[in-house]
Amino acid sequence: MSSQQSPDKYTILSGRVHIFRRPTSSYWWAGFHHKGKYVRTSIGEVDAKPAERAAELWYFKKQAEIASGVFSVTKKTFSEIASVALVDFHARVQRGERSANTYRGIKNALNGKVKPFFGNLPIDQINVQAWFRFKEHIYQTNPKIKRGTFHQYKNALRLVLNKAYALGYLQSVPEIKDEYNEKRIDAPRPWFTKSEYKKLLSGVRRHIRELKDRQPRWVPAAEELYDYIIFGTNTGCRVSELSNIRFCDIELKKDGPFYIDKEGKKKRLHYLIIRNIKGKRGTGVCRSFFGAADAWERILIRRGVKDPKSDTSKIFIEHHRDMFNVILKKNNLKYTNTQPPVKRDFVSLRATYISFRLLNGASVYEVANNCRTSVAMIENSYAKYLGGEVLVGVNKIDGKTESWSQTALEEEVMGDATLSGQMQAKKLPSAELRLIK
Repeated sequence: MSSQQSPDKYTILSGRVHIFRRPTSSYWWAGFHHKGKYVRTSIGEVDAKPAERAAELWYFKKQAEIASGVFSVTKKTFSEIASVALVDFHARVQRGERSANTYRGIKNALNGKVKPFFGNLPIDQINVQAWFRFKEHIYQTNPKIKRGTFHQYKNALRLVLNKAYALGYLQSVPEIKDEYNEKRIDAPRPWFTKSEYKKLLSGVRRHIRELKDRQPRWVPAAEELYDYIIFGTNTGCRVSELSNIRFCDIELKKDGPFYIDKEGKKKRLHYLIIRNIKGKRGTGVCRSFFGAADAWERILIRRGVKDPKSDTSKIFIEHHRDMFNVILKKNNLKYTNTQPPVKRDFVSLRATYISFRLLNGASVYEVANNCRTSVAMIENSYAKYLGGEVLVGVNKIDGKTESWSQTALEEEVMGDATLSGQMQAKKLPSAELRLIK
């Protein structure tokens, strides 16, 4: 039953569909509103009654197409919005709001798998059903894909959907949730034990010696990698944070604790205060462990920096991931000895700093604050896997700790004469990771 309003314009289906005729045409038209847009078509009928029946069929067909994702009134495609979203995100990186490393990760995820699949779809057709179709497509090409990789794809997809919502192309951002048959398995962050860390440093020094004989032009890169490792294990900075540190962000402090060297001389340890650390948690400050000061002085000499306070250059020129992996594999350090084995990379340097600080009695709160993370993250990802190694009070008897003698770790890792002229021999206990209480 139609509700007539005028001879050439009325509604059917309780007002959901409009039937109308243009002054310049004898054919009837039908239309309805959908997501702020008006969808219309010519019915192709001259008489009103056949036009109503044809309009009803057309309306129900369009509703089925909308529900299945076949039909969309939005002209903008996913690929078009993705390009705008990347430009916007890059601008936020330049303003210091987000990290360049996060931008690269999202860009790689979009260009690698997400855009090729969703690129030509209208943006309002990207919903949870489309996401699951994407997952099935990825599983067909890569059945062993990890859950974390899908999380990266989802973050890239959400970035584009949020931008579409901000631009008014979506009425709301679809909520994309995954279902997993198994609970997520928390794994410890792979780090280097004391003996493995000594082996790593020896491997880098040996690599430098080999390069001097075979490929001298790569020696500066290997020396920078050596100091990069020292910085990572003495500051706990994330990989993205290390790449953003500038000379002007670092202040050398000479008020560290005193110690006695092998010659019986009393000396004082130096450390660094690093400001304006830009990472995924914003901007922060770090107090380095004592080994970072020696690496800092070597970098200044190697780069020829006379006035670091006014130098805005990055302290590390390159990101030597390939060389680092070569050294790890040559020294059988690429995988941990745990069951199952875990792959190591540059992230293991931060994990080594955190683990060594906890093992040497540092407060979990202070470690978390210095690493710009949460206490919960430290406890769940590091402390619980160290187990009894960090439980200092577990052997207490009647409120007292049972004592035993401890031998200080001493390795003259700075005393290798095969390094460049800037790496002079120093008789200091544990020069790179000085385990001094």
